[in-house]
Amino acid sequence: MTKSSSDEVTPDYYTILNLATRKLDPSLSPSEVKAAYKRALLQHHPDKSTSAPKSGFTIDSIALAYKILSSPALKSEYDLGLQTARPKDDDKVFRTGLDTVDLDDLIYDEGKEVWTRGCRCGDDHGFVVTEAELELNAEDGELIIGCRGCSLWLRVLFGVEES
Repeated sequence: MTKSSSDEVTPDYYTILNLATRKLDPSLSPSEVKAAYKRALLQHHPDKSTSAPKSGFTIDSIALAYKILSSPALKSEYDLGLQTARPKDDDKVFRTGLDTVDLDDLIYDEGKEVWTRGCRCGDDHGFVVTEAELELNAEDGELIIGCRGCSLWLRVLFGVEES
């Protein structure tokens, strides 16, 4: 399960469909998801299952997992959310393309009132942070932004000065 920005617990759709080993796998096809969906329905359906399911997955949660993972657009959005979610302290998550820096590591442009940082893709100002974005994320003390020129992400940590 992952936590969203509003601290609601979101079920792990890969686990629901017994595809945890294929999590974030771009080669996972809609037909493979459909087969996993059918197996999960049979395993957890109250009329088909020979033993009571211990997972707590409902037919509705299985159907929602299938809907999300079988649509390439929805799967892509869901996978991005998994990759950028803040891990719990005990999670040891490896994220490709996500660097963590302090706001002081970025360059402040007084004229534009933004902080910037160059990216590995070659864009000298690939990451741009505005004051408004910092204010929106002040409670968390961190902001995750994407590069303007590629698919890399930057987690910017910052503290808020109280006056």
